[in-house]
Amino acid sequence: MRRRRRLLLCALLAGLVVVAGLAVRWVAAPSDERADLSTRPGTSARPGPFVPGPGMGSAPGVGPASNATAAHGSEAGIRYTFDGGLGEPVTDAAGRLGLRARRAGGGQLSAVAHDGGLAVRFPPRCEHYGAESCARAIVQSGPAGFLNPGRGSITYGATVLVQPNETSKGANVVQKGFSVGDSQFKLQVDGEAGQPSCVIVGTGSSAIFVAVAARSIADGRWHRIACSRGNSLLTVVVDGAEAGRTAVPPSLSIANDDPLCIGGKGTSANNDQFVGAIDDVFVTRIA
Repeated sequence: MRRRRRLLLCALLAGLVVVAGLAVRWVAAPSDERADLSTRPGTSARPGPFVPGPGMGSAPGVGPASNATAAHGSEAGIRYTFDGGLGEPVTDAAGRLGLRARRAGGGQLSAVAHDGGLAVRFPPRCEHYGAESCARAIVQSGPAGFLNPGRGSITYGATVLVQPNETSKGANVVQKGFSVGDSQFKLQVDGEAGQPSCVIVGTGSSAIFVAVAARSIADGRWHRIACSRGNSLLTVVVDGAEAGRTAVPPSLSIANDDPLCIGGKGTSANNDQFVGAIDDVFVTRIA
């Protein structure tokens, strides 16, 4: 009897060790470090709270003041205004999709004034794009499966500020998912010209659909950019006017367990770091 009890106790302890090991591995290797063809995996950075930036004073932490919201049912959405400043992570009205900072290479986030509130400024442009020494910082949620539109419609975007000297080869504004072995929706401002574009990739497909705006937004002014997938079209809208579109298959489905990333796709060297400021991030889908 005693021998049986000792064996049972050992088995229980072994099980606890395995569970603890899995938990540590999840923290150390978040899903946003999944390799894309355009990047190589880097050293994962552990999530941490936003760090107050210059000029913030005693601004309160991100919290209910960020006005992040979520809806239930077939239609769902979130919105982040960042008006509470940068401090504790934000959660939406239903307690879901909390955002936290992830940093590498000394990258920092700061708050800047915008439209009577606050926006998030990302690290400055790096002289050598993609180098390990480049400062990187993004804002990332936990798994955000409830934002998957499947084959349904989705609209997502943000208000951004990019100076003429802040453009780069890759600059992700909002992203969920990856283009290789996954599915994805993304808003980016890639290229020296600073033209925003919308990207979607379907599950089980290598086809990448891109709608590029026919104008630059790298002029030192705030611009509202929205991406919409519906009626077999992917459309990019800048300041309320359609600026580009491309056809997409009606069967294309976007579904993954990845987080929502703002300002880059991760913290590896080639993370497509956004340079500039971002505000009013939103995602609305109808599955």
